[in-house]
Amino acid sequence: RMGRDKALLPVGDRRLIERVIQRVRPSVERLMVIGGAHNAPQLRDLPADAVLMDLKPDHGPLMGIYTGLMHTETSWNLFLPCDMPWIDGRLIERLAGACRGNAEVIASLHPTEGIQPFPLLCHVKACRTVGALLNRGERALQVLLRQPGARLITIEEPELWRSFTNVNTLADYAKLTEAA
Repeated sequence: RMGRDKALLPVGDRRLIERVIQRVRPSVERLMVIGGAHNAPQLRDLPADAVLMDLKPDHGPLMGIYTGLMHTETSWNLFLPCDMPWIDGRLIERLAGACRGNAEVIASLHPTEGIQPFPLLCHVKACRTVGALLNRGERALQVLLRQPGARLITIEEPELWRSFTNVNTLADYAKLTEAA
């Protein structure tokens, strides 16, 4: 839709992915970036603790999650795409507050716009579930969010809703660069 790799789009003096990293860094202990072979050289210089490549290319966001879970050193892991530059740490804290019980994955529910798959918190034990979905040929994140271990947290605070905004089109990108 963008005609090139969104992660590498310039926004002011940084790339889009660097803006997302800057916003999320205070909320995490360790930060890993997961990409593909097509953008590996450009991702290696990011301010991240590690840069990983999808274990299998062209398998969508579920493969990125699986790759991250296969390489994690922590129980709970935050997954976020490179095109959510307005992510708010308060939303991440809100989701982290739900990390208990038998939950394997935690995502948001917007009161009027429905399920918001990202940001997504995954327990390392979700690796089995994600792997099974991939083995069945699934690629859609929505399928993971319908599994028994999924928990959706309703986000009723309007000040957090902007966090769900993605840069998906050239018009979205133009709005972002105007605001930068």
